Amino acid sequence: MNINIKNLLPKGWRLIIMAHSFGVLTVDDEESLCRIISRKLQKSGYRTFEAVSGQAALQMMEKEDIDVVILDYMLPDLTGIQILQQIKSEFPHIEVIMLTAYGNVENAVHAMRLGAFDYLNKPSELELIKDIVGKACESKRLQLENRELKEQLASASDHEDLVFESGKMKQIRKLLHKVKETDASILILGESGVGKTALSKWIHEHSRRKDKPFVSINCAAIPDSLLESELFGYQKGAFTGATETRAGKFEAADGGTIFLDEIGEMPLAMQAKLLHIIEEKTFMKLGSNSYRSVDVRIITATNKEIRKLVQEGRFRQDLYYRLNLVELEVPPLRERLEDIPPMIVRYIRKLNEKYGKTVSLSDDTVEALAAREWPGNIRELLNTLERLHIVSSGVVRLNDVSGTLIFPGGREQSGVAAEKRTDGDMNLQKALEEIEEGMIAKALEQVGGNQTRAADLLGISRHTLIYKMKKMR
Repeated sequence: MNINIKNLLPKGWRLIIMAHSFGVLTVDDEESLCRIISRKLQKSGYRTFEAVSGQAALQMMEKEDIDVVILDYMLPDLTGIQILQQIKSEFPHIEVIMLTAYGNVENAVHAMRLGAFDYLNKPSELELIKDIVGKACESKRLQLENRELKEQLASASDHEDLVFESGKMKQIRKLLHKVKETDASILILGESGVGKTALSKWIHEHSRRKDKPFVSINCAAIPDSLLESELFGYQKGAFTGATETRAGKFEAADGGTIFLDEIGEMPLAMQAKLLHIIEEKTFMKLGSNSYRSVDVRIITATNKEIRKLVQEGRFRQDLYYRLNLVELEVPPLRERLEDIPPMIVRYIRKLNEKYGKTVSLSDDTVEALAAREWPGNIRELLNTLERLHIVSSGVVRLNDVSGTLIFPGGREQSGVAAEKRTDGDMNLQKALEEIEEGMIAKALEQVGGNQTRAADLLGISRHTLIYKMKKMR
């Protein structure tokens, strides 16, 4: 069983890691015709594939990188229209050319309305078929270039460590669109390195406060004795060394957003003052005897189990409820594999611009990166990519890469499958297969064997899940 990199990408999203020729699949119950068309297209540099039934064609599209399908209207198991509809539903990036001896105007119009690129009657000259395939590929190329250009234009403001392609991240984005224009306080939960800071910046950049300051502070990085002066500022003479009045983070963020990272580390005494700001919208500088008004949106984050801290009396319950009007739990990277390939593409592009190099990753390298559990999450992934980029040029292939670069300290793939491997059993493909099988089994167990729900959980189509389950047997 193979893990195809396309299965880690959202449907319709074409990962362009390295240049390759276009792939064309001919689907016709006449094997001889499939071979003749394939030979003609191969001479022009196309990668060709053949299928004599609808189901075989759909399975081929799951496994191979197909750009264009030449599809017969009448097949032994499914009609061309049925297959066309399924292609447009599950593989919207594929262009379809209908080919049939039963052509008429109504069929042609119906197929074009359903998204077919063009419609040809049998028999058609091979040269004409080649020309139509060329036009379909040119259309594909322009679409991909347009998408690439849009991504480049957006990259100036996008965070390379913030991708909303997986099911869980799409749910977060859906909630964010509902609350981004409000002033509701937001509590972001998640392991270290999952992108909580990037998410807080995204919220600010898409809010009505986007033209005002965004100020962040890590509560765990500042000693308790200094945290108050950092947050609220101080008056001249407030303490030894206070030779001038200084504004704190809240004053600097007035009108905008303040992000309090590692809020779980804030001392109880400081929590009481933070609660006062939320309730009264005023604060007092250290050494002052008067309150100042402040208008800020508060976003907080922690990698601690904050509910447990509340239960233990280490975090104020009333403050927790105030901060938790909206709660976002960001999943670790190992639970959102679909986000990894787009993240890699975006960050490698950024590094190419930064260092003036042209580096790309082969499919097998991306698959290896996507298969890891990444205990350090996005932070570890981006650091690994930068190490690869610094020592590489051109296309980075898996067998070109030192294991200590992808797995610092000589670590193998994380997870049960990797732990079972011995020094003499380092077959990467087998490890990837075991990881995928484990994820499928776990998903099916969680939903009581319901294939549709399991497919949704895995972020793939039910058809893809069934295909993978058959290969597992």
